[in-house]
Amino acid sequence: MIYKSTVHIAFLGPKGSYSHIAAMQYANCHFDQMVEYSCQRFNDIFTLVECRYAEYGVVPIENSNSGLINEVCDLLLNTRLLLVDEITIPINHCILVNSNTDVNRIQIIYSHPQPVQQCSRFLKKFSTWKIVFCKSSAAAMETVAKLNQSNLAALGSIQGGAFYGLHSLLTYNLSNYQKNTTRFIILKNTNIEVVNNSMAIKTMIIVSVNQQSEKLCEVLKILQYYNIKKTYLKPRVLSYSKSDNIIIIEMMAHINDIYIQQVLIELRKISCLLKILGCYQCKSSASIVRNYNNNKFIYYIK
Repeated sequence: MIYKSTVHIAFLGPKGSYSHIAAMQYANCHFDQMVEYSCQRFNDIFTLVECRYAEYGVVPIENSNSGLINEVCDLLLNTRLLLVDEITIPINHCILVNSNTDVNRIQIIYSHPQPVQQCSRFLKKFSTWKIVFCKSSAAAMETVAKLNQSNLAALGSIQGGAFYGLHSLLTYNLSNYQKNTTRFIILKNTNIEVVNNSMAIKTMIIVSVNQQSEKLCEVLKILQYYNIKKTYLKPRVLSYSKSDNIIIIEMMAHINDIYIQQVLIELRKISCLLKILGCYQCKSSASIVRNYNNNKFIYYIK
């Protein structure tokens, strides 16, 4: 559904960051115009949306290489905001330069530490390059643009570099893993009603149980029991606190489906806390449905 209006969206980092790109792509699909709220912390995004200064917040929840974003998961546990959509974007790192520069002139690379790590194989080919770390990829691109010297370059995205007048020196993705993506969730203060039809629908919940291993086993048994022949499990252990285990569970089904309601009833019996994070239609869910059939469980243990 396309909502024709002007919308205020909060995201992490300055213009040109991957969060900014995700926010723009989401807004372009649903709205006429976006008013941008650039934030320095994830908590600021949640606060802006909770206080209704922004209608939507866009935050990364998972990278295909590095996994779930712990800080975002912690904030989801305590917020009243709801997940209403998601968007997945490719992370394509490039060498970004000012005009009239070639690879042989480069001496210094400005970058956030994460792109350097993700492009380590490529960078090993140029061991003489000095790497200067910045607080963000956008800050690296901004620095190179302002200094405007032929021996300087930044690691970042082509879309981000365009905001600073930079262009890609090499046309291919420099990442160690070519299929590097980040999934962003869309947060809102109020729910968006989802019709239970044939489109891909995702329900996300968060469960807190005692640290005892048998409690985790009980959770798995419940998920397997209610979809025993069609369950796809993808565990990922994260840290939250010494006393609790936090489990984020994604289910490719509508929250009102009978068997999902039965899952919730059983999970409430053994959990300290159960919270429904959201139920929404998402285009990216379609590929999961095709790959693993309908009503698959994908869970992350935190």
